[in-house]
Amino acid sequence: MKKISEIRKENIKKDFIVDNLMKSNGLYCLVARPKVGKSLLALQLANSVATGTDFLGNRTSPSPVLYISTEMDSTQILNRIDMMGLQFNDNNFLVIEQNVGERKLNLMDLQSQFQEFANEYNGKLVIIDMFSGIDLNNGYDLNNYQDMGQIVIPKFREMCKKYNFTILLVHHLNKNNTSLGSTAIDGSVDGKITLKEDSNIKNKIIFNYESRDFESIDLVLKRNKNLIFEISKVESDDLNVNLVIFLNYAIKQQEFTFTSSEITSKLNLQITPSTFGRLLNNNIANLEKEGLYIEQKRTAEERTYIARYKEPDYDNQ
Repeated sequence: MKKISEIRKENIKKDFIVDNLMKSNGLYCLVARPKVGKSLLALQLANSVATGTDFLGNRTSPSPVLYISTEMDSTQILNRIDMMGLQFNDNNFLVIEQNVGERKLNLMDLQSQFQEFANEYNGKLVIIDMFSGIDLNNGYDLNNYQDMGQIVIPKFREMCKKYNFTILLVHHLNKNNTSLGSTAIDGSVDGKITLKEDSNIKNKIIFNYESRDFESIDLVLKRNKNLIFEISKVESDDLNVNLVIFLNYAIKQQEFTFTSSEITSKLNLQITPSTFGRLLNNNIANLEKEGLYIEQKRTAEERTYIARYKEPDYDNQ
């Protein structure tokens, strides 16, 4: 049995690296297809934490950042830092790079540098870009559930606990827009950020965040001339990002029948079918303002929707 005072004490809000996104001593993943901007967003996050400035509207806890690069050399990293106008200095940003022609960086061999980062710099965030570029003593199979869930991810979590910092693993999405390799990767981390280009919203990138500690987040981002990600003001302030994607699709189709499962799969929405169904039902009136009319048909097995788009008369609204 526990007293209410004991429960309250145990549930005091944990320290954060980025409020609403990353807790202290956590393990997170940032995933996207090639060329979408994983490394750019990772460097932007590093800059926000290193300087104690907001990251996409969320507070950060100031801390030095250790950036481990297995793909970019120091010249490439410096070029991006200068292009983005990031405010790193000797005290708040350190780099470990993979030397060309040498074997992969080994997680166990990095421990002395982890210890220096934690003890001498009091660093709280380590970014590993890319996750697949880090080796363990015995190697591992990225597609093997047991390897990832019982060996690899626990090793990274062990480092978080031992050195009192948070790790962000930068990783690839596969052709199906799911994390490359075993599903154990997603299931074993504390939270996952997914970046995805979407053809339904031109020049925009969908930012989706799922976590066991914080609420889910869906944003539409754009990159400015310095390649910094900014939150984009979508066409309708009343509509969730997923509904904006759905609305753009409906405008092209004019009239069609669908289920929540079909439409979330077809549009690659970063949302579950049941959540999309609730979102749709709660925004019928808002969609009608944009010219999209939804009719529901329920059967014993599923709920079917009929969507009809008609150009709205904004002058009479």
